[in-house]
Amino acid sequence: MTTPVTTGAEQSLKPLRLLFSLALLGYAALHLGFRLLIWIIPAMGTTLVSRSQGAGFLDLFVMSFPLVAVLIATHVTPQLAAAKVFTLVALVEYAVAVFFGAITFLIGLGGLGYVDTFPETVEALGAIVLTVARLGLVALAGYAVFRVFAALGGRITLPAALNPPTA
Repeated sequence: MTTPVTTGAEQSLKPLRLLFSLALLGYAALHLGFRLLIWIIPAMGTTLVSRSQGAGFLDLFVMSFPLVAVLIATHVTPQLAAAKVFTLVALVEYAVAVFFGAITFLIGLGGLGYVDTFPETVEALGAIVLTVARLGLVALAGYAVFRVFAALGGRITLPAALNPPTA
């Protein structure tokens, strides 16, 4: 039996997997938190409808971070010890993004109003179609994370030291 030869380049990034997973999940959580604050707190001269149209909960670049973090934690061997927790955090981030993305989409529809020219109609239709597509892509990424979470056992168990004693 032979052992696989590992190169120094392959081993140089493995210690950083935990850091990258934490950073990607943390950045996505910060992004969602600040988007929520910007959406809720009214700025001078803005309405809820105008803030909803540009809320940014469905930013595809940022919302790919939790999926990448889960893939780094679970699909690169050896699997990280906190992979199940990272997967649960990513699942919560996707649930928040889809929920607030759908709410802001529905509220933002009220701002489309009456369009009377063809370019305005195309712009409004494009905004609707692309937002629904973004919502679908973020939901699909969330579903992929859910599948990984289910494959890891589908639930979080507390260590025995944290369980309350039963009488």
